Amino acid sequence: MPSKAKTSIKDLPHKVFTFFLITIGLITAITIWGRNYTYYLMPLQERPTSARYDSLRPDGIESHGYGVIGTAMIFIGVATYSSRKRLKRFANLGKIRDFLDFHIFLCLVGPILVLYHTTFLFGGIAGAGFWCMTAVVASGFIGRYFYKFLPKNLQGDELSSRDLETERAELLGSLVSKYKLDDSTVKLIDEIGVIKFDESKASLISLLWYLTKMDLSHWQNSRRLRAILRRRSIPKKYIREITRIANRRIVLRQRMLVLEKIRQIFHYWHVIHLPFSYVMLVILIVHVGVAVAFGYTWIF
Repeated sequence: MPSKAKTSIKDLPHKVFTFFLITIGLITAITIWGRNYTYYLMPLQERPTSARYDSLRPDGIESHGYGVIGTAMIFIGVATYSSRKRLKRFANLGKIRDFLDFHIFLCLVGPILVLYHTTFLFGGIAGAGFWCMTAVVASGFIGRYFYKFLPKNLQGDELSSRDLETERAELLGSLVSKYKLDDSTVKLIDEIGVIKFDESKASLISLLWYLTKMDLSHWQNSRRLRAILRRRSIPKKYIREITRIANRRIVLRQRMLVLEKIRQIFHYWHVIHLPFSYVMLVILIVHVGVAVAFGYTWIF
């Protein structure tokens, strides 16, 4: 079992990569809004009188550019992630979670740029495309929330129930052999974080409630673990590492209870997310084709 330090070091590039994407996305969205918000907030009938009308109207040089770049980002985001996930020739090309985060970044910032391209006017085929895009983004957020509860290794590949059982056994072995915890202490530790959940009768609402309690219980579980270890006179230098290992065992147990339910949710989620994605892409292609046919080719 890798130590916390080694795991953190291995995971650091992914964290930096994710932070970089979030930062770039926020800077992009905020900068464009700060630059143009006075125009976006103007009544429609007053916009033609603005000095920036020629640049910011949907076919203007700036807004048109947002549309071109945003559409390109969406297509690249869909193509790269789908290729990495479905094509065997790309199976060893980087970690799937990095591709997923890159996909989320492009397919979130891209629609934001498309929104700025519309200057918040929603009508015709472009309006239909925007609302499909909104549905895709919203369902994407929901899917990403559920996805985080699927146990994964450092490469981002999903783990099976057997993998989880094996890891729990290894963690238990570490607690007993390395830190010499007795059976009564291990039993007390394993009683922490128990949340009742009947997978066979669970609805979507009860699943969400369970997942929310999982998210909110981490700090409380850590506090209870440290209290038990102090009462058992565990050396202070070991408490932090034992707490980390015990928390991992708690999380694994909690996720094992909902693993099949989460996978079932993902099956139905794809039924919703993918059709909206395909419709959005078709509408974007039609919109781009019409724009090019009428000579709106931006700077090309």
